[in-house]
Amino acid sequence: MSRKYSPKVFSYRLGGFAAMAMPRMFYSSGGARLERLFRESADQEYILERVDYYNRISSPFSLPEDAVTLREMARGRRHSIYRIDLWKGTRHFDPSLRISYEFGDVNWIEKVPVITKSRPICDGNSNNVILKLDICRHFNFISDPIAFRDKSDMGVFRADIGDAQKQNRAEFMHKWFGSGICDCGSIRNMPGLPDEWIRPRMSIEEQLKYKYILSLEGNDVATSLKWIMSSNSIAVMPKPTCETWFMEGTLLPGVHYIEIRPDFSDLDEKLEYYSSHPEECLHIIDNAHKYVSRFTGDNDIREQIIEYFVLKKYFELSGQI
Repeated sequence: MSRKYSPKVFSYRLGGFAAMAMPRMFYSSGGARLERLFRESADQEYILERVDYYNRISSPFSLPEDAVTLREMARGRRHSIYRIDLWKGTRHFDPSLRISYEFGDVNWIEKVPVITKSRPICDGNSNNVILKLDICRHFNFISDPIAFRDKSDMGVFRADIGDAQKQNRAEFMHKWFGSGICDCGSIRNMPGLPDEWIRPRMSIEEQLKYKYILSLEGNDVATSLKWIMSSNSIAVMPKPTCETWFMEGTLLPGVHYIEIRPDFSDLDEKLEYYSSHPEECLHIIDNAHKYVSRFTGDNDIREQIIEYFVLKKYFELSGQI
C-alpha cells in the first residue's frame, strides 16, 4: 500500500524531541518576536478573532490543583506527540507557569478551563481552550494530482468501526454497504458487526481516485477532513459536532463540503445532484482550498502568533502574567 501521503510520524517525533532537548535560551526571545510581528501585521483583527474563537474565557479563573508547570509538562513521557505540540506552543513562556491540559480525543465540555485538542461545537463552552495539537496526524494537507473530472463518479468510505463511540459509522455501513454509489468498507469492526464489511485499508492515494469522500466523525472530529479539503475531491458528511484548531464549526454546507443528514438517508440524492452539477462541485473545491490555505505553510508565522496569544490570554486570565 502506498504511504505517499501518510503523516511521517517517526521523523516528526524525532525532530520534536531534538528541539525539546535544546537549551531554553534558544527560545527565550520568541515571545517578544511574535508580539512585534503582531504589531506589524495587517491581519491584527483577524488574528484576535481567531484567538477569541479558540480561547473563549472572558473572566479571571483559578487553576485546578492538578495543574502543572510547563517544565513538568515537557518532562512527561505519555502522549509524546501531544506533548511535543504543546511544548512548541508554550516554549516562549516562563517554564514556571502552570497549565491544565487534557490530551487525546475530547468530545465533552471540561468543568474548568483546560487546554485541549478538540471540543463539542456548542454555545457557552469557554472551558475547552483549543490549541493546535496532534499536528502530524490531523494537519496532513496534500497535493492532489488528479483533476475532479478525472475521478470516479461515486463515493468512497474506509474507516475504523472498532469502538462504541463510532456507532454512527456502523449505521452508515448498514445503510450503504454494497450499494452502487459508494465503495464502503470497515478496517476494524466492533463485535457483532458483519464480517463482510471488512475491507483492506485504502491509502489516501487510492481514495483520491473518487470524487466524493465520506468523512464521518469518530471519537471526536474526522481526521480525514483536512486532507480531503486540500484535495480535488469533496468531503461528504453530516454537520460536524466537534471541532479542533481547524475550526470545523465555521465550515458551511454547500460551500466547503456536501452536507448529508445525520442518518445518512439522503446520500444517494446528494451525490446524484452534485454529479449533475459539476460546476457547483468545482466551486466547493475552490472554497475548500481557500479555507485550508489559512493553515498551511504560507501562513505559518501567523498561525504561531495566534497560538502564542491564545496561551498568553490563558496565562493572563489565570493570574500568572
